[in-house]
Amino acid sequence: MRSFKVGVGGFLLLGTGHLALTGAAAWGDPTAQQEAASAAMRSTSMNLLGLERSTLDVVNGMSSVMALFVISCALLALFAARHCPTLVERRTAFGWTLLAASLVGLAISAFLLPLPPIAVLTVTSCAFALSLRRAAP
Repeated sequence: MRSFKVGVGGFLLLGTGHLALTGAAAWGDPTAQQEAASAAMRSTSMNLLGLERSTLDVVNGMSSVMALFVISCALLALFAARHCPTLVERRTAFGWTLLAASLVGLAISAFLLPLPPIAVLTVTSCAFALSLRRAAP
């Protein structure tokens, strides 16, 4: 159960860390390069099912919503394991799903994101794999 909690903790760190950094960046003073990128994204809009949004709005919105979903999924996994420990004590689809999500997130991060999510998702993937290895068949 300990390795499972490490994996869930990594997901919580990933989601809350992302929201915290996003908030800090929004309140901070942008560099000239960051302001130019934001201005370009603000000036480019897209029509999504009748709603017009700037590219910046879409990127910020998707980023924030995904961070909230990572936090929610981690909390749901923790609550589910607490109320039904056999989900973690045995090799179930529950554990395999978390490992798969962590591995796919790691693969995407390795190609598109900076080091922090790569490091966190490496730890979560190892933790979920170890949790499954220790679980009864």
